[in-house]
Amino acid sequence: MRRARALWAAACSLAALWLAREAAGAGGGCGVAELACRSGQCVRLDAYCDGTPHCLDGSDEPPHCSVCNRTYYGRAGVAYALAVPQAPRAPFLCHLTFTAGGGAHGDLIQLAFDEFRVGRYEPGALDGCPDGYMQLSELGRPFTGGSWCGEANGTALYYSETATVTVSVKLFRMRLGETLGFKLRYKFISQLDAVVRFGAMEAPLERGAVSPGTYCTRTYEECHRKSCRLQSPNYPGMYPRNVTCYWSLRQKDIPTCKHAMISVRQEYSHKMQIKRSISMASLNKTGRAVRAWRECTGERDRLIFYDGASTDDPVLVEYCGGDWLPRVTSRGPEMLVAFHSSPFSAPLRPAAPAAPLRGFELDVDIVFADSDSLDYAREARRCEFHVKASSSEEETNTTTPSGGRGRRGRLRAPSHTLPPNTTCTWTFHGRPGDLVWIYFSSFTQYSLVEPRRIESGERDEESLTTRATPRAPPPTERGSEGACAVELMVWDGGGVGETGARLLGRYCDSAPALCARAALANATRSPRPCAPPDGYVSAAALMSLAATTLPGTATHPLAFSLHYEFVDARLEGMPLSDDGRRARPWPPECSRTLTVPGSFSSPRNALWFGRGGARRLRCIYRLQTESGRIALELTAATFGREPSCATRPDPITGQLACFPEQEVRNEEPDFVDDIPADFDGDDDAPLQVPYLRIYESPWPGFRVPVACICDNTTTPLKLVGTGGALELELVSRRLAAADDHRRLQFRGEWKRAPSPPCAARRRLPPPGQRVHLSYPYENERMSECAETPFLLAARGNRSVFLRVWGEDLTGSDSPCGTTNRLLVYDAHTSRLMRAVCPGGERSIQIFSEEWWGRGSRPGALLVVWSARESQHALFAWMEVWRAGPALPLQPLATADKWPNASASCAFPCVSLGACMAGALWCDGEVDCPGGADEAHGCGAGARLLAALAAPAAAGAAAAAAGAAALLALVCVAALRRRRARRADKQLLGALAAGRRLTEELLYDASRTSSMASS
Repeated sequence: MRRARALWAAACSLAALWLAREAAGAGGGCGVAELACRSGQCVRLDAYCDGTPHCLDGSDEPPHCSVCNRTYYGRAGVAYALAVPQAPRAPFLCHLTFTAGGGAHGDLIQLAFDEFRVGRYEPGALDGCPDGYMQLSELGRPFTGGSWCGEANGTALYYSETATVTVSVKLFRMRLGETLGFKLRYKFISQLDAVVRFGAMEAPLERGAVSPGTYCTRTYEECHRKSCRLQSPNYPGMYPRNVTCYWSLRQKDIPTCKHAMISVRQEYSHKMQIKRSISMASLNKTGRAVRAWRECTGERDRLIFYDGASTDDPVLVEYCGGDWLPRVTSRGPEMLVAFHSSPFSAPLRPAAPAAPLRGFELDVDIVFADSDSLDYAREARRCEFHVKASSSEEETNTTTPSGGRGRRGRLRAPSHTLPPNTTCTWTFHGRPGDLVWIYFSSFTQYSLVEPRRIESGERDEESLTTRATPRAPPPTERGSEGACAVELMVWDGGGVGETGARLLGRYCDSAPALCARAALANATRSPRPCAPPDGYVSAAALMSLAATTLPGTATHPLAFSLHYEFVDARLEGMPLSDDGRRARPWPPECSRTLTVPGSFSSPRNALWFGRGGARRLRCIYRLQTESGRIALELTAATFGREPSCATRPDPITGQLACFPEQEVRNEEPDFVDDIPADFDGDDDAPLQVPYLRIYESPWPGFRVPVACICDNTTTPLKLVGTGGALELELVSRRLAAADDHRRLQFRGEWKRAPSPPCAARRRLPPPGQRVHLSYPYENERMSECAETPFLLAARGNRSVFLRVWGEDLTGSDSPCGTTNRLLVYDAHTSRLMRAVCPGGERSIQIFSEEWWGRGSRPGALLVVWSARESQHALFAWMEVWRAGPALPLQPLATADKWPNASASCAFPCVSLGACMAGALWCDGEVDCPGGADEAHGCGAGARLLAALAAPAAAGAAAAAAGAAALLALVCVAALRRRRARRADKQLLGALAAGRRLTEELLYDASRTSSMASS
């Protein structure tokens, strides 16, 4: 009924004005913005009924004039003013119609209400305007029926959507002391000038397509190509009362392998004015307020965002005012935004100097995510994410910096907005043998809905005690019932309710353990890597994470950055037992024994490398077979992106050796202090660069180096061992932050090859022996084992004394006429003690380390015959030990007298200052340098006495039996001695090329060098 009355009044006013203008035009020809006086004059519209007569007959002033029930025109860009009389009688009805004539007369109308006092405004009443109100209607648009009433100061603006708008002022009653005050200014505006609403001509705004028969319902599509804006009705002026708008946002054009999400936001407060006032105090606020959910009570105007195309979809947020609109993002390519304004209100307006804009404008963005990404939930009402690991082989072969897809990556909180009471779960599914490692580099959660500050200057127009309730259930904040606004839980296993799941952490409105430095990593910065306890590591191949938000993420944002990795914890072979002779493996689990031939590779556990927080690494792989020897093919070995080390043959030993280009000498103090004392073992000068060293190990606990590799170009490499075991030792004393199992690794294959039992042959029994070597091997049992080491091990607390005939090449530039070498190693540390060029008259004399008090382990040396060309070689060794301090060594005085020796040193070698075994005394071989063991009293009787003196603790009968047996042996020994001397003369003739071989003495027995040559 009201709508019909308004339309009829507008029509009558238009007809009356048209007739008046026709009559005036016939008489005086007044302009569009003028009215004709009865006296024939023309008066401007803004001067008509302004309280001052302008017509000669006074027909422009009361009682002849009335501003009501008229239609007003004007020129575009010109402001006009009018006022309703101050003291009308109730009931009072006034219709003001404004029409833009197009072209120079404008297309739209701007109304500026300078004074407004119409009736009373009662927010809590069913009829909020009981005494009177103002209504606005536009020609061709549905009538909303909303009303403005009450009192407001300042200026409120209204912009029409069409060319004709009618203002109807109705007053039913006037209370004592109340007066009617209604003044406005109007202006006609060209559509080209309305850039705030429509945008510039070169960059127009997309305002959607209006649904027929509705006041403001619109449809928006394909907003990725154009600038879509959700504008309140009659933007940028105040919007009508009692209006409901539905804005449907759809994205149909989605690129291949992409997923579309719709995002709506507004950052600027002057474009986000919903039924609130801004005072001067609000300009000094330190924060921005947001009204939502429980504050949207009563008849407040509100925006409701649905996660879908209908009102049956979940509500993302209910917003009813504030300084800004946080980003609201749908899960899928559709979103519905509903706007509801209350039926009654006072014309709200900001006070100066704030811009007199009313209403709101929302920016629309289309967010595209990878269709297979974890940035959005797959199902509409279930927020579940599943991360499944790919195989570790796929990661090893990849060349991308981020690694193989599915093995490691980064997760963030969902990109879309979560409704209240939503729980999102992330489940990490590893492969058999995997562990799950996660850590957070950032985690933030905070509430945007805080108690409003007094200085914000917001005016609450409606009572908080009204009966209306919000559409969505109000979320429970922490403190009201002790619940958590945001709860995070981490499980080792499948999560709550799953069998065997173990809770690793629960966080209520707080952040988990963070590794914030991970967020600082970029192309030029590598911060210290993260490792437990910065994160969490599962005990099996399954881990889950759950985050619950009670208020929803629109008003309580949740953001985090989570790094995950599936760690390949599989280990090949069996654990290698620690015999206490090797350097300490680090970590201890990285010490393996492989007994089944086939492919193998270094560990792939990222937590053992620099990227997993480790500082150093030492892994030992022992390839072992019961019979035969090992044929090894090293197919790959890498030591970082740009290793500062080169692998090339050693000029002395001929083996592959590591030559660092630049040693790291000034290490960080915390790094040096953190190195365990037993990490480097007995290595005097450990390499500061990563390397892989290969050892020949015929006997457990004893090994000699075969090769050292430290660059990325040496492989593939083939090696054939000479015994039943090879050991590969991967070492890095200081791991870089980016080092992992892809930058520092080796792979290879091994198999068995037939071989004689060389380990048993080359372990020489004490007390000593003279060894003749030749090449080619000529089917000799001792020489046919090629480069299998000789193990010279002393018994008990004795030491090893070794003589090698040749020239010492260690630490010298002495030339050598052959590529053959005799290499002497410390059996316990595998350190090269001497590299000898075989041949010549000189003998190089070497003691094992404990002779000089440098070790507590039994004396042992390893000798390697590395032959490449035809030649003979000779070395001799024996057990020695020192005499007691009260029992000095005494040399033999005469040929027919036995020395005055003690029981602790019955057979002294004076040239060495040592005791030697009686079995080597007078055996026909010169074992003591200088020949003291074969000089003077070494006849048949002396040998018999020596043999008898050795078992002094035995009985007389046993001694007699032994003497009888030795008498027979003496004869055999004499014969062998002659043959041996004849063979030695032939061998020495070949070695010295006609020169006589001489035995040199160690005259100074107190020298501290472990090796002496003459």
